[in-house]
Amino acid sequence: MSSALYTSSATIDNAHEDDIWHTHWVPGKHQLVSAGSDEITKLWNAQSCECETTLKASDYAITSLDVDASGSQLLTSSMDHKIRVWQLEANGKSSPSLTIDAGAINAWKSRFVPQSSSDDNKPLIVSSTDRGTVKLWSAKSGRAVSELNTSRPKFLYALAASPDGTKIACAGVGGQVYLFDIETGSLSCTFSGHSDNVRSVSFSADSSLLVSASDDKQVQLHDARFGSPAATFMGHYGWVLSAEMHPNGTYIASGSVDTKVKIWDVAQRTCVETHSQHEQAVWNVSWQKSSDDVTVSRPMLASAGEDRSITFYDPLLA
Repeated sequence: MSSALYTSSATIDNAHEDDIWHTHWVPGKHQLVSAGSDEITKLWNAQSCECETTLKASDYAITSLDVDASGSQLLTSSMDHKIRVWQLEANGKSSPSLTIDAGAINAWKSRFVPQSSSDDNKPLIVSSTDRGTVKLWSAKSGRAVSELNTSRPKFLYALAASPDGTKIACAGVGGQVYLFDIETGSLSCTFSGHSDNVRSVSFSADSSLLVSASDDKQVQLHDARFGSPAATFMGHYGWVLSAEMHPNGTYIASGSVDTKVKIWDVAQRTCVETHSQHEQAVWNVSWQKSSDDVTVSRPMLASAGEDRSITFYDPLLA
């Protein structure tokens, strides 16, 4: 390429005391949440690189992190088998507003389910298990609502809920990616393009496409509307631990054990940029997101990983 798309603008060294496994932008804001194996969740100002809030509820590593579409609630899962909901605008309050005791390996990953027009004001949380099932919980009472079964009793490392609130994707050991219809509870389709474990799944902003990252060193794109494979991206030299599509659908960012962050052009099916800011495995990449009230026209990118650092990337041409 003749010009760069993104440039690394700042790095927070030693952002945590151990591996950073997760990051998530607060929609519509220059704020990033991070968490990982040091049991602490932090809220960062992406412009000043200062930590604004620190949250801790247990002495167990945090296995999952999510922020709801309104940017008002934070969701964590940890190795004590608990799902916790936090109010991001609680004026410094450091205790969760809801705690769900999910039971052993019933919430390795958890996600808010965005409300669709058919939800009838019943907010849900979805979590993945080590037995090939995903569980739905009431986000108000914390009670179990239902369980969806892949029919294959394998550990589900990866989980995503579509932005339109109609689909759930999950994946893990074995390489299959499963897509469920939330309203009917039925398994819509299974994607079998990966040859090794899948580490992450995420939807495009319009819910039509699904991105998966795998130990087979591939990023794959799937059509969630018709249940068909769309593209495969190859270029990493190690397990791909995270992949996420740019909000406008033009690019995919990925992070890998090979320490690289790559940006892929979806239309060209090629890697157009590689970043080498990290010294160890990149556990997570995350694009800045818009909210209902604030449109982010030129989203930043963030990456984090085993070297305990967070790097921010500013858009140049993207």
